[in-house]
Amino acid sequence: MRKLSVFLLCMVLILTPTITTQAANRNLPTKTKATKEAVLEDAVIDLLQPQMFLAIDDHYGDRTGIAFDCQRVVGIRKLEHPGSWSFEAQLQGIAYKGAHDYLDVFTVTIRKDSTAGDKWVMQNYKVRKMKPSDKTECRDPA
Repeated sequence: MRKLSVFLLCMVLILTPTITTQAANRNLPTKTKATKEAVLEDAVIDLLQPQMFLAIDDHYGDRTGIAFDCQRVVGIRKLEHPGSWSFEAQLQGIAYKGAHDYLDVFTVTIRKDSTAGDKWVMQNYKVRKMKPSDKTECRDPA
């Protein structure tokens, strides 16, 4: 009986990471088609999300329990001249706390140029209160 218990425990410990990994990597339902543009937007949001959280830190003083929903790229443009690696991006997201209790809409401007050591740096942000009457149309990640 003891050998059977030890065997079952070992099997559970061996198989649990495999099952968990498979569940995490499964195809999640999304309404957004994985077009080149949608994937690039996801990549830009993922790359610049730490800069967006700097706006949260500056505005609220602490980001504990606060996250973003409905993030999107408002615009991105080249700076200086064609062929340069200097960019300015404007991203927008809705800050929420708890079970998606919407707080504010953040529009964050982030730049990458030689004056910042070729790193993405938050330049400024604008915040407006989220009104209960505001409609939210969120794009799912691709």
